[in-house]
Amino acid sequence: MTVYRGCDVPEDRLYDVPNDLWVRFEDGTARLGLTDVAQTRMGKMVSIRFKRPGRTVRPGGSVATVESAKWVGPIHTPFACEIVDTNEEAFAADILIANRDPYGEGWISVVRPIDPASAGEGLLGGSEAVEAYVARIDELDLSCFRCAD
Repeated sequence: MTVYRGCDVPEDRLYDVPNDLWVRFEDGTARLGLTDVAQTRMGKMVSIRFKRPGRTVRPGGSVATVESAKWVGPIHTPFACEIVDTNEEAFAADILIANRDPYGEGWISVVRPIDPASAGEGLLGGSEAVEAYVARIDELDLSCFRCAD
């Protein structure tokens, strides 16, 4: 894992950098979550509304809507997919789970790509993702932090 200005960028996943979303492909599905940059920029999460499993979402469509201390808006998927599962129970137990553990227990949704062969197009991984996030963090003049309470 690379850490830059306090921001974690695990190299074991792919990233939709403009939308600050991570993607990890798992046996025909993909797990989606907010990056450390996203959770820092939005501040403490206040609420989240998940789209229901079974729903089909177009590329750029929303799998959930987040309200935080600084922001209200959708969490976009980078590819067309069907929502398979949500992390609703974890967020009900601890609304700050994505602030505390964005790459682990704070995942958002599991989806099934409509076209698995092209689902990774446009996503960055490895050193490319790290370079893109270093530039993004510098551009935003950001230092990441996690919720302590």
